Amino acid sequence: MIASVSKTKEILNKYNLRAKKQFGQNFLIDGNIIRRIVNTAGINKTCGVIEIGPGIGALTEEIAKHAKKVLCYEIDSDMVKILNENLNADNVKIVLEDFLKADIEQSLKYFEDCDRVVVMSNLPYYITTPIIFKLLESENRIEDFYFMVQKEVGDRLTGKPKTKDYNSLSVLIDFQANANLEFMVSRKCFLPEPNVDSAIIHIKKVKKDYNVNNRANFLKFVQNIFALRRKTLVNNLSSQYGIKKEDSIDILKKLGYKETIRSEELLIDEMIKIYEEFFVNN
Repeated sequence: MIASVSKTKEILNKYNLRAKKQFGQNFLIDGNIIRRIVNTAGINKTCGVIEIGPGIGALTEEIAKHAKKVLCYEIDSDMVKILNENLNADNVKIVLEDFLKADIEQSLKYFEDCDRVVVMSNLPYYITTPIIFKLLESENRIEDFYFMVQKEVGDRLTGKPKTKDYNSLSVLIDFQANANLEFMVSRKCFLPEPNVDSAIIHIKKVKKDYNVNNRANFLKFVQNIFALRRKTLVNNLSSQYGIKKEDSIDILKKLGYKETIRSEELLIDEMIKIYEEFFVNN
């Protein structure tokens, strides 16, 4: 079992390595957490799993026991060497490549005999958002993503309207998926120990019937109206689009909203209605 303090240290010492900050490496050392992650994802012998950033393979080892096939993308050549020499599983394929540059459609050919394909990863903070949006924007059969992220990131990804965690990222995810925080993971479950706790989140891509004119412009609108976090919607519209405040107030009142409303108070349907009144109907 790779998932232990002693085994992790043994492997790293054998290769004269340590966790690399530039890749956000923190190695899981708690076998119970790893088993819980795999169980939460419902991995079985009909499933294919894409793992992003397997590191020394603690999670990979457990996934391989349950999945039909595993395809790992690892950006660190040192980790690829460790995986190839220490991971004893014939259903695992290791690829030395940045997942953000990977061709997902090509990857899926590896899983043609799998009923379901799941993405799993212990995501470093700096790459969380780009990876999530690469997966959400890709048109393919992958629907389920299980990610370990910093707790505060998990709160933002799964934020709900009228809460402090609701932000442009949670709106953009909610526009095309359902996101839930599954369970918390203590910082003590990692080596080296990070400064914050983590969370396991499940993002499920779903088709939602939002009838919006010019999807790309609307998604940019969502980002813009959250740009000044502590400001009102009117102030954000003024700052990001140069719209006169009195004009914004008139339009919002026409739609039945008070001039002091903030973006985090709005549901997606309401954002669409406001967006179209400002940029489509006028």
